[in-house]
This record gives sequence, structure tokens and C-alpha cells, in this order.
Amino acid sequence: MSKLARQLKFYAETYPKASTGLLIGGTALAFAAVVGFIEVQDVMAAKRHAATKRQQVGYTEEPLQSTPSAVVTPQEAQLAAMLENAKNSSWQDNLRNAADAQVRFMLPGRDVDEGNEKPEYIKRIVDRSEEILLEDKARKEKEIEESNDPHRSRFWK
Repeated sequence: MSKLARQLKFYAETYPKASTGLLIGGTALAFAAVVGFIEVQDVMAAKRHAATKRQQVGYTEEPLQSTPSAVVTPQEAQLAAMLENAKNSSWQDNLRNAADAQVRFMLPGRDVDEGNEKPEYIKRIVDRSEEILLEDKARKEKEIEESNDPHRSRFWK
């Protein structure tokens, strides 16, 4: 071991610039390896956490219409209703709605309507989100009914 230490000391004294470069490069390489290991470990833990959370909630990453066991939350239904409203409105309506929504949601805790009725686009979003939740409830009830049907073939889905 002392022979190796003597050789390293000799090399460092003979070639100071190269040995300094190698020392810095080796340190950077070790640092990158440690950070990479921590990052991979963190990504794997996040995937594991997301998978357990999805199993607890019953959520899958597929679209709502194609997943028979997906749970549609009120927030998801409201988001879907907002997207439908935006797609079915003109760009002028979308700009007006965005400006109104910014006033409503960026400054919480104050009465934006001041006792007046809510705008039409909010009523449409609320109504459509309730329809989406009712449709999902009916779809789930139909699935349960079909799964309990003794004449239904379980071989072909």
C-alpha cells in the first residue's frame, strides 16, 4: 500500500496540473454517480408511491370513457365540463370567461358577484359537471348489474 502512495505522491509532484485535473475529474465523476443513484432511487420511489395511490383510489391513466373501473371525482367532472365549454365557445367568449375566472379565483375570499347571479358559463360548467357525474354513476351501476348477471359470459369481454 505504501508503494502505491509513494507512486501517487511522485506523480502529483512531477505532474501537478495533470494530477489536479484527474483529482477534480474523479471528484466530479463520483459526485455525478451519487446524484444519479439518488435520482434513480427517487424516481423509483415516486413510481411506487403513485402506483399504490392509484390502487387505493382505483385510478388508471387511460381516458375516462374507456376505463370501466375509473373513479370520476367532482373535480375531474368539472375539468371535463370546463374543457367542453371552452371547445364549444368562441374565442371572444373564452377570453371573457378567462378574465372573469381570473378575477374570481385569483382573489379568493371576496364576493365577486356582489349578490348578483353567477355568469352563464359557470352555470353551464356546473350543470355539465353534474351530468358527467350522473353519467358515471349510471355507467358504474350498469357495470355492476352486468357483472352480477349469471348469463353473461366471462370468457369474452
